[in-house]
Amino acid sequence: MVFQGSLGPTRDALAADPSRARWGARLFVVDEPRTLVGWGGFKGAPDADGAVEIGYAIAPAWEGRGVATAAVGAMLREAWDAPEVRCVLAHTLPERNASVRVLEKTGFARDGENLDGDVGAVWRFRLDRADRDRAPGARTSPPAIG
Repeated sequence: MVFQGSLGPTRDALAADPSRARWGARLFVVDEPRTLVGWGGFKGAPDADGAVEIGYAIAPAWEGRGVATAAVGAMLREAWDAPEVRCVLAHTLPERNASVRVLEKTGFARDGENLDGDVGAVWRFRLDRADRDRAPGARTSPPAIG
């Protein structure tokens, strides 16, 4: 299982501090067949400027099926439900790839470049609350993620 290493730390973090559930990790599960297909979530509560960051990973066997787009859409809806969130950020490797396409499909725009201690240069993407409806199909619901 690709995400086996994420299960224990996710469970332990929630057990240690249940209040982290809102701004912590999520496990992405599809219903048919009921399968763990990815994980991700928020990288902490919104900062003082109202920014919250998301991240996600999808199991290779489930890539290209709309799972990442649905997961990002679900996280965006959660973020916009919190009035203190003014923008959502995400980072990708600095290349055209599937993750960049997911972010673009869900309304994000490239907003610069950062350095990540683990991987080096990364592209930063941003979606402001005021621009949240700019994505094609943003007003429709993507496939359900449980």
